[in-house]
Amino acid sequence: MRLNRLAPLFAFVLLILGGATAAQAAEEQDIRDFLKVTGFDVAIASIQQGAMAGPALTGEDPDVFGRQWVKLAEEVFNPDEMISEAVEMLGAVMPDELLDHGAAFYGSPLGQRLVEVENESHMADDTVKYAEGERLTGELLEQDSIRIDLFREMGTAIGSTETAIRSIVEIQVRYLMAAVAAGASDFDISEEDLRLMLMAQAGEMRKNIEVNSLVANAYAYRDLTDEELIDYLAALQDPKMGQVYEILNAVQYQIMAERYETLASRLVDLRPEQEL
Repeated sequence: MRLNRLAPLFAFVLLILGGATAAQAAEEQDIRDFLKVTGFDVAIASIQQGAMAGPALTGEDPDVFGRQWVKLAEEVFNPDEMISEAVEMLGAVMPDELLDHGAAFYGSPLGQRLVEVENESHMADDTVKYAEGERLTGELLEQDSIRIDLFREMGTAIGSTETAIRSIVEIQVRYLMAAVAAGASDFDISEEDLRLMLMAQAGEMRKNIEVNSLVANAYAYRDLTDEELIDYLAALQDPKMGQVYEILNAVQYQIMAERYETLASRLVDLRPEQEL
């Protein structure tokens, strides 16, 4: 396993696990089975959908590039390639103990039900999903529903908000610096100053992430009972599951950072399309 490919965003996982060795890491087929049973393969594949907003990071309108942009995003964010990359990364740091723990829960009847609804949510149309999620969130707030607290506790259990903030900053920095280096953006700022500027917005990012998370969860888990969500929260609060999610979050964001960096370096090859 080529550990030299792991960037700083991902490297902290090695420290968490005390430096997993190749002997401790799981076999490739076991990891692929894990991805399927947990639905993480669908989560990775769905990154391609979000890539359509990429040019906005440099102040560009994705519609300006039309079909060229769609083709480039589909190529750079190839689902099979991203999943293979996830397998390699997980093989470097995911011990069998954690792999088995995650697979055991998500392979259970409740776990498979959760994977079913989460996979559907990942691949749903963002406009439809957000509109329905907003409506459901409004109803839950009016009812003072326990589900709001459950959703918040679920996010806390897997450290999603703080990890997302650090990762969004890293992705934006790498994207913008690559775009500037490629001549696709005239953004004039040093990498250090860019990081400081983005981190100064952390408070606003945190609010937006927490709101979006509530909306997304309201949509994804709309057909689950309160009891099922309580059981899910209990599973997420297990320390081993916390380690599983630390690794999965790191892998997902590292793949995103690498792919956006690659995409930015190729923006210079695109030319604005004009309507006839």
